[in-house]
Amino acid sequence: MKTHQCKDYNEVSETAAEWLLQKVKKNPVGKIGIATGNSPLEMYRSIAKKGSEYTKSLSLFQLDEWVGLSENQRSCKSYIEKEVRIPWGISAERTYYFSPTSNLIGKIQAANSVVSMQKALDEKGPLDILILGMGKNGHLGFIEPSEKWPSNPCYVSQLAPSTQNHTMILSEQTQPTIGVTLGIKSILEAKEILFIVTGTGKTDAYTKWLTKEITPTLPASILWKHPKVTLITDL
Repeated sequence: MKTHQCKDYNEVSETAAEWLLQKVKKNPVGKIGIATGNSPLEMYRSIAKKGSEYTKSLSLFQLDEWVGLSENQRSCKSYIEKEVRIPWGISAERTYYFSPTSNLIGKIQAANSVVSMQKALDEKGPLDILILGMGKNGHLGFIEPSEKWPSNPCYVSQLAPSTQNHTMILSEQTQPTIGVTLGIKSILEAKEILFIVTGTGKTDAYTKWLTKEITPTLPASILWKHPKVTLITDL
């Protein structure tokens, strides 16, 4: 594992942007797994300013999505459209979402969406680069802490209380209790992983992660099994 220790969020974002841009220049038709949230946000914006001419032929795959949002603007898909796909000049045809046309409403639609996404990954994959952050409870995407590891493919996840209070959905009258997510299979099959760890409230989880104990109670620990992870952090 390669580690870049940064002094603050701005340095994390610029270091990550430079790392990813160099990879994209070498493989401009690569397949990229896209995380949402605050951790990678300024990296995405930096790449849009510096190197969008190199990103137009990439394919994007959504990492996770909420189920049951009242408004589309708070969805992970909306975030990717606004901050990545459109600014990076990537066509809709090269972008793979759990639900391409609308919000995921209920369990049946969610169950169908994970089958569809796994099929796309099996046909198009593996991912060349998977971008991941770590939640305050150590989750990856919506792979939440548990007593046992989930099944390998994409699946419908029961969201932890801390995830239900995420800033992305705080304005929802009723916070989603389930989500859909890429599974362990897609994480471990990705050729490279960019792991961005930054933000308040993550020190305890990060400290536990540094012990290198691989346990489903800290999903991010699965990354110690991956042969090619680049960690960029200011913690």
